[in-house]
Amino acid sequence: MRPATKKYDTSYKKKIDTHRDTFLPRQSPKGIIQCAGCGIYYYRRHWSLDAPAGITIPVRPHPVYCPACRKIQERCASGELHIAGLKAAERGEVLRLLRNQEVQARQKNPLERIMSVRDVKTGWKLTLTTEKLAQRLGRSLRKARGGRLDYKWSHNNKFVRINWEK
Repeated sequence: MRPATKKYDTSYKKKIDTHRDTFLPRQSPKGIIQCAGCGIYYYRRHWSLDAPAGITIPVRPHPVYCPACRKIQERCASGELHIAGLKAAERGEVLRLLRNQEVQARQKNPLERIMSVRDVKTGWKLTLTTEKLAQRLGRSLRKARGGRLDYKWSHNNKFVRINWEK
């Protein structure tokens, strides 16, 4: 005789409220879509820089924008990076470092972009489309230049403000 299988109670597990980006489409559109703003492709629930393999018909851009372009148009950032304590001679090199990191991040996820770079009283303020890109830029800046890095997360980790100071 086989023993009865034990039933496990999973009600003790923590219910995590997962944040869903409101700029991502709820349902996957059919076919291949190309962003009218930046030209990236949407196919099978993924955004990519390159056109999907096997396309014979030229893809016409729809009047549809990718989530990153919509965030840039509506000025709705998911991350900020504040840079303080840079000398004027270092600014060009730091900006090249940040742009190179953005290009590398876009290879993996084309929705990760720097929205704006502004001068403020204490240094620079970068607004970014994703919180992961903010973390990546902060870590690369600390690795290249040293300094102190502070993370300030909002409620439910939907927004991050990172301060780097030399």
